[in-house]
Amino acid sequence: MKISPQQVQLITKLYRDQKADSPRLSKNPIGVNGDKVTISEASQEMQAVMAKLATIPDTRADMVAKLRRAIEGGTYQVPSREVAEKFLERVLVDKMLEDDI
Repeated sequence: MKISPQQVQLITKLYRDQKADSPRLSKNPIGVNGDKVTISEASQEMQAVMAKLATIPDTRADMVAKLRRAIEGGTYQVPSREVAEKFLERVLVDKMLEDDI
């Protein structure tokens, strides 16, 4: 699965909107003094998105093995209509995401 920059931006926007709706709770007890590090909200959102993306495997080993067997056996055929449909679908999704952002 290819994840486009527009999709990452949309996910980040949705996460930001969701986060804005939920109240923030302070983790530091009252009266405790010390050093403080502040990470920007945008950076926190990006870290959360990247952490979720890291859990998605880069390849599907079962699908790769199945395709490899079909190619080696000479039975793999590229369904041109499906390729064209996926291509057009991807163009439309990217266009819709551009319009939303």
